[in-house]
Amino acid sequence: RARAPPTTRRRQAERMAKGNKSGRAKPRLAALEGPPEELHGKAEDAKAAQTVEVAQAAEEDTRTSAELEACFMKALERHMGGLEMTDENVRKVLLAMPPDQQRTLAAEGEALKRQLLHKKEYEAEAALFRKEMNRNAEARGMPTEADGEHLTKKVLAFLNSGTAESVGSVPLPYLLAALVSSPYLIKLAVGDAAGGDAQASPSDLDALELRLSSLGVAGAAPVTPPRPPFVRRNLLLLLAHLHARRTAEMTISEQTKRAQHAVVFRTSKLAEMLFRYSLQNRWVKPALAASEALALLTNGLWDVTDAECKQAQAERMAAAGLKMPKLKMSASATDARPGQKVTVKAEVYRQHLYTEEQAAEFASSSDSTTSVAEALAAKRAANGLAGGTASLDEPTEGWWLIGEAVRGDGLQLGDTPLETQGQAQHNALVGCVALAATLTQPSMSGEFSFDAPDTPGEYKVMVHVRSTGCVGADIRKKVTFQVLPAIF
Repeated sequence: RARAPPTTRRRQAERMAKGNKSGRAKPRLAALEGPPEELHGKAEDAKAAQTVEVAQAAEEDTRTSAELEACFMKALERHMGGLEMTDENVRKVLLAMPPDQQRTLAAEGEALKRQLLHKKEYEAEAALFRKEMNRNAEARGMPTEADGEHLTKKVLAFLNSGTAESVGSVPLPYLLAALVSSPYLIKLAVGDAAGGDAQASPSDLDALELRLSSLGVAGAAPVTPPRPPFVRRNLLLLLAHLHARRTAEMTISEQTKRAQHAVVFRTSKLAEMLFRYSLQNRWVKPALAASEALALLTNGLWDVTDAECKQAQAERMAAAGLKMPKLKMSASATDARPGQKVTVKAEVYRQHLYTEEQAAEFASSSDSTTSVAEALAAKRAANGLAGGTASLDEPTEGWWLIGEAVRGDGLQLGDTPLETQGQAQHNALVGCVALAATLTQPSMSGEFSFDAPDTPGEYKVMVHVRSTGCVGADIRKKVTFQVLPAIF
């Protein structure tokens, strides 16, 4: 078989080493590699996980693209074992690599990818690459770069609005409206309307709108001017999923149910994209809002603070043989001088600790004939990356440790500029680490560092422990640190 061109082999190797085999396009600022889908994943899921940290932007590599490509190809050849560098051989070698070797190889290509995608002299090649990625993603029914741009505009419109609300949490109705109006969801609705077995019945939509409005569900009632038909359709199907327990008496057609399933699935994909993209851009409020939306979508619930939702989550966990997560945290931050690093350390204690017998019972029961959908929904109770001291041979649970600088004075807010209107001042995401533990592990620890502000004084960081799969389990703790006067 003929050898593939070096650039083609390089891109293929980078994608496969990162596990990105779906052809899914990502926003221009590539999203973080995210956690596996389940909380208590089997060993196969845990082995594919890694610890992720949102840190300061990497220093620009001064090597040329040819030098970077040579380094990457040399690293790849070390794993080929003398095999010819064909597409098929590269694919086989990459698939056979352990996850740690895949991540090491992917790291070799990071500098090259940054240079090719972001340096002005490679604009033509980057444009061609993005066009091909978007074409492949669209052909596979996945989000494209247009969806990333849509979500970015919505987030910045909220953050830059200059209102008192803009420095607080992103409201769930605003977030859902942004998701269901994305090109990804609109294409789904248009495709269903053109034919197929997943068309939402107009009478079902009218009935859902009436029932949800009577419950006072935000975003369900008709508005003036009316929402575009496809946006209304997507939003009503999504809200009906979130409020399923409150509308259990309603009956909808099988076609509408299939349409609803497709909307929920795609909205979850977009919410995950937004979560990772917000982490990368250090938009802390959108990241926290997206994590809550993911947990609600996973479990079909409507409010992370509602007592009824928390009870429903606990019942679902118990039905799958799991304990409702209960965490406690201790955290501290180091003092620093301008230009030095501030380090935040956290120890998270699992008060829902499992005994060895309970963990073994869960591990054996996970392969039973219990409803797959119900089991997955319950097991995704703290979606995160496995790593640290967690054993890769046991079921694990994962969490996100997120640092939020309160009123981020003097702290960089990422590459995307935010406007400041009046007294509005945004908090900043200063760190993010994925935590993991086996069911019998009593605690998890994590830390992150960031540059100290230039102005001496006292600063505060809110440390969050977040789940993207469980409602009512998140905790947070505020820590303070001092920026000392500079020594001249």
